[in-house]
Amino acid sequence: MRRASPSLLTRAALAAAAGATIVVVTVAVFVWAGVQRESYAQLDQRLDVLSTIAATVANQSLYDARQQIPPEYEATYRAGPIIIPAHNLALPELPEGFTTLEIEGAEYRIRTIAVPDRPRTTISVAAPTAPTEEQIGEERRNTILVSMLAIAAAAALGWLLGGFAIRPLRQLAVQTRQIDPETATPRPSVTGALEAEELAAAISGMLERITREKQRTFEALETARDFAAVSAHELRTPLTAMRTNLEVLESLDPPEPERREVIIETLQSVRRIEQTLQALERLAAGNLTAEADYEDIDLAEVLDRCAQEARRLHTGLVVTVHDSGPTVIRGLAAGLRLAIDNAITNAVRHGDAEHVELSLHSSTETKDGGIEITIDDDGCGIPAEDRERVFERFTRGSRASAPGSGLGLALVAQQAELHGGEATMSKSPFGGARLTLRVRS
Repeated sequence: MRRASPSLLTRAALAAAAGATIVVVTVAVFVWAGVQRESYAQLDQRLDVLSTIAATVANQSLYDARQQIPPEYEATYRAGPIIIPAHNLALPELPEGFTTLEIEGAEYRIRTIAVPDRPRTTISVAAPTAPTEEQIGEERRNTILVSMLAIAAAAALGWLLGGFAIRPLRQLAVQTRQIDPETATPRPSVTGALEAEELAAAISGMLERITREKQRTFEALETARDFAAVSAHELRTPLTAMRTNLEVLESLDPPEPERREVIIETLQSVRRIEQTLQALERLAAGNLTAEADYEDIDLAEVLDRCAQEARRLHTGLVVTVHDSGPTVIRGLAAGLRLAIDNAITNAVRHGDAEHVELSLHSSTETKDGGIEITIDDDGCGIPAEDRERVFERFTRGSRASAPGSGLGLALVAQQAELHGGEATMSKSPFGGARLTLRVRS
């Protein structure tokens, strides 16, 4: 079982306690050192005052000087070989100044000074350090207690203030749980903390991307269903004709001329099926286009290649190209060539065109700032009532003079849409049809 992670509120309280601990320990170290230094400084000051008074009095009377020493202190007078303790403890001979010594199991702080106007005479005053150490220990215990209270208070404040700080995150968690998985709504929206707002924006962006991908998947499925339904309908006729012809060949055994005619009709049905499947494959490939497939292409170069290919495939066809120089866009080179090739083939096969003109109009020449590719022909043209529906799948113009799949202009419309534009049909100045392919610049 996976161990539960600590909450952000707990982390905030622990972080506050840890921070307070670092600060308190640092301050406590300085406080302890200061208390010890100050306590011994006060002890030294008392010893200095007491020894100075005793030395001054001893200059007049040693007896009176002994009376100046409180019972909790010890003192010893030295005058050459003469040693006079103030109480019961005789201090050792020491140099002038402060000294710390352990005498008879107890530690003393000792101040030694010379008696004025008495050569070789000194007085040493000693105080036990135990009371001072006890006072220092008491101060340290108080410091520890205050430090622990400060750390506990910091943790409590961290817990309380952390609750206010993470409230936007809790709101975000609640809103996220309420998101409908089908519609990805409502989108989370919180205020009060920059991090929570950024996280809400990131979640909204992720949901937006998921919604777009879901929509694309739905559209792809709808397209696939549409393809399947329409393809089944369009392929049923040639398949039925093929089956009928084959049954005739099998059962009736017709004479050679009729037999040859049946075989030709069957081959035409096979070609129609093949053309339909190829067109469907190209349409499906267009629907699967990704952003990574786009590249920088020169439309003028694309038109030149299409013109050369058309002259090679259609004997006797005159193809002219008019462009305004290199025009580079971000697009699909193969897709645009396919669209233009289909437009030329459509003009020759169904419009009986003998002359096709390819023109390129840059963004500075168009009204909307886009780029236009026009394909004009001198064929029979397309009636006005057919100019919109010819871009639908499996739709052929009323004047179409040759068999076909009805998908050629649907491919053109698809490529225009993939390039952020549209395809339209109008009357050509040459008397035939004009196909205009608008793409984004």
